[in-house]
Amino acid sequence: MLAAPSVPVDPGRPQTAAPRRSGPAAPPPDLLAPHLPQEPGPADAPASASTGAGAIAAAPAQPVPAGGPISAQCPACSLHPLVPVHLRQDAKTGRWRQLAPSDPPGPGVLTLDTCPVCFGVWLDQGEIDALGDADIDPAFLKTMVGRSAGRMCPRGHGFMNEHLLPGMLKTPVDRCPRCRGMWLDGDERHALARSTTKEGQEDDSVRLAKRGLIWAAQILTQLPIEVDNPDRGTPWAVYGLSALLVVAYVMSVLGVVYARTFALIAGRVAVDPVHAYTVFTHAFFHADWFHLLGNLYFLYVFGDNVEHVYGRRRFLLLYFGAGLFGGVLQLLLTRALTVPVVGASGAIAGVCGAYLVIFPRARLLQTIPFVFVQVKIPAWVYLCVWLGFQALMAVFSDAIQFAWFSHIGGFLFGMAITPLVLRSVVREVGERVRVKSAAAIFGKIPRRRGPPIVVAKAGASGTRPTASP
Repeated sequence: MLAAPSVPVDPGRPQTAAPRRSGPAAPPPDLLAPHLPQEPGPADAPASASTGAGAIAAAPAQPVPAGGPISAQCPACSLHPLVPVHLRQDAKTGRWRQLAPSDPPGPGVLTLDTCPVCFGVWLDQGEIDALGDADIDPAFLKTMVGRSAGRMCPRGHGFMNEHLLPGMLKTPVDRCPRCRGMWLDGDERHALARSTTKEGQEDDSVRLAKRGLIWAAQILTQLPIEVDNPDRGTPWAVYGLSALLVVAYVMSVLGVVYARTFALIAGRVAVDPVHAYTVFTHAFFHADWFHLLGNLYFLYVFGDNVEHVYGRRRFLLLYFGAGLFGGVLQLLLTRALTVPVVGASGAIAGVCGAYLVIFPRARLLQTIPFVFVQVKIPAWVYLCVWLGFQALMAVFSDAIQFAWFSHIGGFLFGMAITPLVLRSVVREVGERVRVKSAAAIFGKIPRRRGPPIVVAKAGASGTRPTASP
């Protein structure tokens, strides 16, 4: 177990046993929050009072006291500020349950700070002990890897260090040398702090029942199910686009509009360039209900998470830009010069391309055909296989009635612009918080780590084996 603090604890979180250091805390580097106005501390008050009316005393950013509220950018993905999550332990079952946003925190509530994009979690000293998911010997936390983690402590103490947890994980975790808080990436959170995840808070019977229903649905549809990357808010842009596609299809069925007029026909555009507008309009109509419902499903599965990171305006630009680029590529490369092309597949493929860049390790449930075995596969595997299939069919297939090149073009468009968008998001998030991430300070997208390697058996006394999620 982590060593109990020997110094007074901030009463803001009495349940976390988070310590304060005695004596005046040394200020962190000014680069942690140079963009936000700083309130002078008690030691700075006399100096501030003695300055003239036109002078402004330069006050360095002060660290956030352990146990107090955090205003920090996610140190791992840098794509969102850390948000508080309140947990309460059920007296009967002993399970931790996440409180609803409307439920005010009170006595006996454990407050953690999490990233809603990468699902990493910040644990002040003692909080992982309070969860009871893992017994960590303090001696293990002294086993530094010998290098900086390249990530900022959310409490404003500068860079964290990488530490090993022999007997639990073969990959290092990040720990602040000053406040002794610990940062766990999303996968590490599943391994060491499973009670903080929704899956870990569910009863086993409920979880098995859900998997059974998903398995039955996948046998019939063969569609992937996103299980480890839930939505993070209401995806209004996705809902609006879905409604637009439904309305356009109903209008075409009722004869209010003639879908062929807006379909992309490569030969017609080549003969009469005035029909070039169909490169854009073909994405609003569909051939039948199955075509429409399939596209709406993939738009929702992948689009809600991408919209949360992109924001609504940029998400709409991604969607329409991918549809336009896919239409142009289809126009230039297709062999089916007389076949009308309709469907939003190119635009939705752009959303999938953005998803691949942002959430490559998100896991999808997929049932293997014919053997009906349900497996979890990373999103990058599923989407790369899908892209490879599109490329093979575009080159070798005689099914020229399908818009293979539109799918490829939209997907590549989404992959190409996403790194640029992420840099803007990192910069914007950094301006809204007190403690920036290293990526926001130095202008780089943080390096991705591989998934943690969970050890099946304890490697030393005093540890408890942790099963891989």
